[in-house]
Amino acid sequence: MPLAPRMEVRYDLMVPMRDGTALATDVYLPGDGAFPALLQRVPYGRSNPAILNGALDVSRAVRRGYAVVVQDCRGRFGSEGTFTPFAHEGEDGADTIRWITAQDWCAGEVGMFGRSYSGLLQWHTAAEGPPGLAAIAPMFSGADVLRGWLAPQGVLEWGFAVLWSVRHLAPDLLARAGRPPHDLLDVIDDIDEVLFERPGDDRIDRMRELLPFLDDWLDPRRRDAVLAAHAPDPARIDVPVLLIAGWFDLFLSGCLDSYARLGRGTARELVIGPWAHGGTGPGVFPERDFGVRASADAARLTDRQLDWFDRWLREEDEPPRPAPAVTYFQTGADRWRHDETWPPRQASALDLYLVPGALEDRPPEATGTVRLRYDEADPVPTVGGPTFLPGLEIGANAGPRDQSRLLGRDDVCHFVTEPLERELDVAGGVVLTVCARPPLPGMSVCARLVEMSASGRAMVLTEAAARLPGAGGPRLVRLDLGALAHRFAAHSRIGVILAATGHPRYRRWVTEDVPKAPRTGEIEIVCGDERAPSRLVLPVLKEAE
Repeated sequence: MPLAPRMEVRYDLMVPMRDGTALATDVYLPGDGAFPALLQRVPYGRSNPAILNGALDVSRAVRRGYAVVVQDCRGRFGSEGTFTPFAHEGEDGADTIRWITAQDWCAGEVGMFGRSYSGLLQWHTAAEGPPGLAAIAPMFSGADVLRGWLAPQGVLEWGFAVLWSVRHLAPDLLARAGRPPHDLLDVIDDIDEVLFERPGDDRIDRMRELLPFLDDWLDPRRRDAVLAAHAPDPARIDVPVLLIAGWFDLFLSGCLDSYARLGRGTARELVIGPWAHGGTGPGVFPERDFGVRASADAARLTDRQLDWFDRWLREEDEPPRPAPAVTYFQTGADRWRHDETWPPRQASALDLYLVPGALEDRPPEATGTVRLRYDEADPVPTVGGPTFLPGLEIGANAGPRDQSRLLGRDDVCHFVTEPLERELDVAGGVVLTVCARPPLPGMSVCARLVEMSASGRAMVLTEAAARLPGAGGPRLVRLDLGALAHRFAAHSRIGVILAATGHPRYRRWVTEDVPKAPRTGEIEIVCGDERAPSRLVLPVLKEAE
């Protein structure tokens, strides 16, 4: 197809919603005529170049013959109205698509793109079923806010909730309300100290006053009720979906859950790269470089999305050849692989049982226990993994970081296999079942899957936390540790690290009820109970090629 020779931009259009609220919108056109349109709705400023082109290169889309529409969400930057996270997004998206299809420059078909919040609202818009919406390409977000964003497995993503609210949402909200910027400057400048919640520090309370939605998120009694409404059912979404995810994105599980729940007849493709939520960058982390093939450019993410939209938004004599249904980067082998399904059908379960200090491939003959201390005044720190935390806008703190600095602590216990005789390929969801005797109701357990090298480095592959039911015991909890596609090297060891805390990803308190003073105590991890064995289940592929 010939490339458009020029681009016309129409700035600051005000698009009316059904209630009369007008949303600020820019339109990028490839000259005169009627074109298929691509819509990106953003909460961070439609003119910000990093936001405008964060998911795909808008200028390349225009040159490919698309009209590109970029809009500020309700109550953000140039748009009218009041911003409440997750509210109105489906209806506002549907109203915007109706406006687009009525314009003389639109040929009638619309696709949606964007990452993170802009990915989430695509699911919400598709659930509205607006005429003209032909395909979506959500990046770094599934459909469910509660279980996919803020509280998977019942544990609040504390660091993300505070950082996102204060650093990314609050400044524009305060400016629109006429509040002086110093109302939150000391919070933003000292975010690590704020996250620690020292007694007498009133900054969390001030944040809750300034940001009412944050108050709802931090209260476990209100969070479920408030956020449950923001979970459209992917099974009822019938437009084609291209989903782009990252192995070190804290929203990965939500992405894959939404992908799995799509209706059987819904066209879909999936791309998973070695990326954190901060962006699809080069696949380089402080302690691990996945090579030049790992980058978004090498994965051709803009072209992949435009090819997807060509397939569903254009009527051509020779439609584009479909890409593989599933494209994923295998860490360890550091290469891209393709499959027709996720998880791969050829994966089989490998059970590894927790015994004191070890992971074994057969159930232990006798019951054993491991005592896991906790001290809320000195919580186990978050070190890498699928996180969104302060530090060079996430990248410096996320990804495959060495956990060996944690292994000497008395509030950490770890279990490892013998050295592997050969390479081991794993692809799919990882499940850890832990049997424990918690002394307090509502306690959580944090687990990390690591690869331990012969040199002693323990690189985290995935991490999750879940609530233990009740108190006393023994209590059984299933942790969905998330998904991975990884090649364990020959002579390396598979390891599991357990702790009661993982601060600041999770709150340093071992329950959601904040105590008057930091608590100490012990959780007893039970190994070898025949009725409720503690074990790790890995999805193992055929022997490495």
